[in-house]
Amino acid sequence: PNYARRIVEEVHPVYALFYFTYVYIVVFVATRIVSALFVRETLAQYTNDAETMVKERSRKVKWIRRNLNALFDEADENGDGFLSSEEMCALFDHPKVKLYLNELGLDATDSGTLIELLSSDGGTVDRDEFVHGITRLKGEAKSQDLVPVHNYVKRILAHTKELRSSVVRLEDAASGRLPTLSV
Repeated sequence: PNYARRIVEEVHPVYALFYFTYVYIVVFVATRIVSALFVRETLAQYTNDAETMVKERSRKVKWIRRNLNALFDEADENGDGFLSSEEMCALFDHPKVKLYLNELGLDATDSGTLIELLSSDGGTVDRDEFVHGITRLKGEAKSQDLVPVHNYVKRILAHTKELRSSVVRLEDAASGRLPTLSV
């Protein structure tokens, strides 16, 4: 700059060091302020994107539930509020329903297995069981879904081992190998 040249040439050359440091700091601070503004704007956009994603997911869940309710209404031929295994077989054999369930991540080719998974009593399914069951079954299995199953299997295995040892003891007692029966 011209105003610095006069001071450096006419007063003392050490002032060049002062001006160099001054300009360096001003440029550095200005750059940091501009970058901070960019970062703030980027974070604001990210927050808006996250909110938009949550709203979109909520909208999608509502749309899926609405469509599943409509499917239930169409499949419930007698209007009793329950789907029998025959009604569900007819529903799952429909090509459009197979495509729709495939989009949700469900394999509708084995309707018997799907009916067993949806029905708590093995026969009929009400509206809530149908909608909740399909939404729970859609997509990939998650760890939070598999951990309880693993724990149940471990408990069943422990009960089976205990039952086996009881059967072996009873068998031994019945064959006369053990003098007394204790269960």
